[in-house]
Amino acid sequence: MSDKFVRAQSTTSSTLQLPANGAQEGRRKRTGLFRSLFQTLVPSQTEGRKSPWPLIATIVIWVGLAYAGYAFAVHTLDKQQQYVNERFEQVQEENQKQMIALGEQLTQVQDEMKTVQDGLSNLEEDLQLTGETIGGTNKTKEALQDRIDQLNKQLVDLKASLKKLEDAARAW
Repeated sequence: MSDKFVRAQSTTSSTLQLPANGAQEGRRKRTGLFRSLFQTLVPSQTEGRKSPWPLIATIVIWVGLAYAGYAFAVHTLDKQQQYVNERFEQVQEENQKQMIALGEQLTQVQDEMKTVQDGLSNLEEDLQLTGETIGGTNKTKEALQDRIDQLNKQLVDLKASLKKLEDAARAW
């Protein structure tokens, strides 16, 4: 045979044989994610010159997304601040109304206490003036004592109410 022809081996096996050195030369070598991104953004000198527009478009999109996120956050925070301010003003108005109502109740209770005290002092004066004339009538003394006890009880209740109103006014 001549040197121009190469002998071919024929096998009965249905699989292909690997090269003799055992290396997989036809397979592409994988690189890491960041390395492949870097190679995409900055091509090596051996590759042909690529257009810069994909890189510019990517940067513009990222800047646009960042700005849109910032604008949305600012808008949301402004709306929340406005709601908080409105609610705060409403609470202040309600508190002011309640303070006015408590003040009115306090003056009413004080007026009632003054009328009760005036009634007690008038009753005591009447008792002193009539004490000598009444003398021995037990029914009149009991009736007067009952009235005094009722007025004293009413005075104690009014003092307790006044104390509660003053405590409530201090709490506000």
